[in-house]
Order: sequence, then C-alpha cells, then structure tokens
Amino acid sequence: MSNKTMPLLSGIDHCHINVNNLSNAVAWYEKVLGFKVVEELAFWDETGKGPLTLQDQNTTTRLALFEGQVRSKGIAFGATGEQFIAWLAHFKSMDIKTVLADHGVTFSIYFKDESDNSHEITSHDYEHIKMFYPSVEQGSHSAKKS
Repeated sequence: MSNKTMPLLSGIDHCHINVNNLSNAVAWYEKVLGFKVVEELAFWDETGKGPLTLQDQNTTTRLALFEGQVRSKGIAFGATGEQFIAWLAHFKSMDIKTVLADHGVTFSIYFKDESDNSHEITSHDYEHIKMFYPSVEQGSHSAKKS
C-alpha cells in the first residue's frame, strides 16, 4: 500500500504507563510535570488500578496510568472518526487482527505489531463511529475481532 492511500492519524492520543502505585504516580506527575486528572475520563478507573488519564497544562499530552506489574500497552494513536473507520478497513485489508472497543465516550482499535507489542488507535468522535458500529456494546473489548 502506498503512503498516498494509507489512512491518516491525528497524532498520539495518549501513552500507557504502568505504575507501582496509582495514587503516588498521580501525585508525582502532578508535582513534577504539572499533569492533572482528566475528570471527564476518571470514571474508567473503577477499581482504583486505572486507567486514570492525566494531561499536561497545555492539554497536548495525555498519559493513561495503570497500576500493576504487567507489560505496557504501548502507544494510543489519535484519529478522527473518518480516519478511525479507514484504519479498520486498512487493518482488515492487511489481515491484521484487531479488537474494536466502545468506551462510552471514545472508541478504540487494539492491535499488535510484529514484535507482539500492543497498540491502540483511539477516537473521540464517538457518535460518528457509533453510527457505523451500533452493535458494539459499551465496555466491550471483544465485540469485533477480525
């Protein structure tokens, strides 16, 4: 596939970071780098282990913190709703397994690279994507595997 037909990304939406203690990590990122919890996404932290999304003062950089000793989930690339739909088609055309997830306010495509690192493409154009995938249930990470 040539770069002219490659779907576009909007940048990096957030980076996943595994931490030993979520409360301590939030305090550190707040004190040292000025990050604050993104309140409208705080509901995702149902268990107190994350994900808890923080952003910098300029609202250009986001981190998703997860407490625990697990492998990092990699990078979450950002996409518009149209770009998101194009990426799903692109991955299908390349026979790359994806998982589509409805997070209630965002949608995500999860996939792995050739070294088995997990990555994500996420979009905040929730209503646009929901029109194309109305049967994907909120909270589902296994509703559409291809």
